[in-house]
Amino acid sequence: MIWKFLGRFSMALIGALLLAACAQPQDKTLSIESEMAQVATAANEPVPVSVPDEVHNELHSNSPAAPSTAARFDVAVNDIPARAFFLSLVDGTGVNVVVHPEVSGQITLNLKDVSVAEVLDVTRDIYGYDFKVKNGIYTVYPNHLRTEVFHLNYLDVQRVGVSDTSVLIGRGESQSGGVSGSAGNIGNNSGDTQNLLSMADGDTSERSTALTPGSRVQTLNRTDFWLSVRTAVAAIIGGESEDRMVMVSPQAGILVVKALPHELNSVRDFLERSELSVGRQVILEAKILEVRLSEGYDTGIDWSEISGQLAYGYNRDLGRTLNDQITWTESLNGDLSAQQTVTDGILKQTDRLFTSVLQVPDISELISLLQTQGNVQVLSSPRISTVNNQKAVIRVGSDEYFITGISSNTTANASAVTSTPNIELSPFFSGISLDVTPQISDDDSVILHIHPVVSDVTDQQKVFTIGSEDFALPLALRGVRESDSIVRARSGQVIVLGGLMQEIQNNEDGKNPGLGDIPLLGSLFRTTTRSSEKTELVILLRPTVTDDETWTNEVNSALERVNNIGDAHRQMLEEL
Repeated sequence: MIWKFLGRFSMALIGALLLAACAQPQDKTLSIESEMAQVATAANEPVPVSVPDEVHNELHSNSPAAPSTAARFDVAVNDIPARAFFLSLVDGTGVNVVVHPEVSGQITLNLKDVSVAEVLDVTRDIYGYDFKVKNGIYTVYPNHLRTEVFHLNYLDVQRVGVSDTSVLIGRGESQSGGVSGSAGNIGNNSGDTQNLLSMADGDTSERSTALTPGSRVQTLNRTDFWLSVRTAVAAIIGGESEDRMVMVSPQAGILVVKALPHELNSVRDFLERSELSVGRQVILEAKILEVRLSEGYDTGIDWSEISGQLAYGYNRDLGRTLNDQITWTESLNGDLSAQQTVTDGILKQTDRLFTSVLQVPDISELISLLQTQGNVQVLSSPRISTVNNQKAVIRVGSDEYFITGISSNTTANASAVTSTPNIELSPFFSGISLDVTPQISDDDSVILHIHPVVSDVTDQQKVFTIGSEDFALPLALRGVRESDSIVRARSGQVIVLGGLMQEIQNNEDGKNPGLGDIPLLGSLFRTTTRSSEKTELVILLRPTVTDDETWTNEVNSALERVNNIGDAHRQMLEEL
């Protein structure tokens, strides 16, 4: 009876669970998928075209009449008083004009088929009579000094970025790019940074003593936006003299200028162009790869073979005739080149160290082609954004302290002589560092200063004798692969930096168990296998100049990646 009752109870329990599962299906959607979907929906929604009534009325009240509805007429005057000219200009046009009492001077004009607004633009540019429109009323001001307040949106910071690559006789030195600002430090700036800054300021007293014979490249990127704006505006108005004045308030984002009307107009145009330029932004997608070269590629990656495969894929996709000699890349002037060979066009090679620019739809395609010549390992895959002419730095790794200096203090007294060592420790960075500085042009082409560094620091035991004592100290043995270059590419193109090769020696010891441990005769049963392999460091960098469509695409790509993760998660649950 008991077993029959338990059986009936189990069947009833299983049936209830099945009914509950059918009645309330489990929602396996990840919360991050829902959040990303909401973000993507908001990003893809069109911006409302409706303008609030207050803004609409303000815009119409402060703007001149449309050219299609404004009255047009001919103007022919010769040396008449300016005040009488402006008052008679609007007769019969239905336009209101107020002339400042201090307006004076003579005007001569001969214009055909113009409107009131066009005439006032001409008199402002030629004679310096500024005007403003408010509530449909033109107000004309005299050609005297006026004060105007301009608003600028920019950070109140001063940044200094330094990239230093050097090979000095007697010592090897390499620094990753540094960026310093009033709010902190990123990177590892040192005394060499100060040396470079003094050289940039024209101080040549240290130039001959600080640089020893060898090879050295120092790159300085210094930004002081408010100081440069003040200097440029002062030059536009002819200097701060004769009651002219320029004042900046970085905290409030305000620039105050006192100058003549036509000078203020030039300042206004300069600030508009400057704000558009400094506000441009670029997304930098980088892949730092290490390729363990296969047999037959001991001299490095054969880029002519890869470029031929890219050209073949490009021709095949477009249904064109196969021609491996066509170079699907762009020259520095932006023209498509189809006359140079692949080696001459894509590959700019000097002793296997080169820089090239490729038009590749997806970086993963290029990585797949690299895998045909060796084992590809992705060391780092950073994505960063930075604005125009601002250095961006990425460091992935660790700092380890090593002994870089040692000295001793000797103390003598009546009974004994004591020697105390003084040890100096310094940090050594081991990992990957990449600093990039972009300059974005109006046609979305980007000039980049690129400085990648891959360093590997290991311990090396050194034995020192100080006095009568021996010291075994762990010193730093640093292997560095780096390059410093300036390249130009269009938005979306892939910049390839390669040729940084390294040979790794491998020693494998083996022995016959038992026989290899016999004294004296054991060496006959032990073997040492020596092998070597070559690796090449490849840096792929794709700059993308951003706009509203770019950010929408980035959000959609992120949503797709999240959905892929969610699909894999749900598939794993189903398999369980």
